[in-house]
Amino acid sequence: MARITDEAKEKILADFHTGKFSQRELAKKYNISNGSVANLLKGLTPENEHLVEAQISLLSAQNEKSEVEMSSILSAAKDEAFNRGLIFNATHKLIKRATEMIDKNTKMDKVNIGDGTQIFEPVELNPLDLKNLQEAIHKGGETLGVVTKAPTTQITNTNAQQSTKIVIERKELKSE
Repeated sequence: MARITDEAKEKILADFHTGKFSQRELAKKYNISNGSVANLLKGLTPENEHLVEAQISLLSAQNEKSEVEMSSILSAAKDEAFNRGLIFNATHKLIKRATEMIDKNTKMDKVNIGDGTQIFEPVELNPLDLKNLQEAIHKGGETLGVVTKAPTTQITNTNAQQSTKIVIERKELKSE
């Protein structure tokens, strides 16, 4: 059997990642030895099984839904994917900026230089800044799906509950 080309490797890996082919099936499909396939796939696990299942759902829906419904579904999915991409990119940039601030131990802060003029200059981070950056990075990680959400605790302070109730009541009065 011949040497595996880069193109064949790419196709074998793509088929493997669908989760729908065994190593033996891939060896037969690409006319290579079982050992070659085993070496190529050593330590890998299929990554795209969920995408195959999603595609199956879409193809099945095409048989059940009207063309107008399918068009709406695809349009909504494209919009959602675009919006998620925007959120992902913005969150990634914010995490990067927060990390840079921590690395440099500085932030840009307004400084008065007289006559009401203000400029931004680097100042050292204080413990509250570090805590806020840590929280921002954690929330960004949750948004990106790389950090699990931390359990939240409920406020049991009676005064806090009363002030929240007052704000809600005021909102209700304004809307009437």
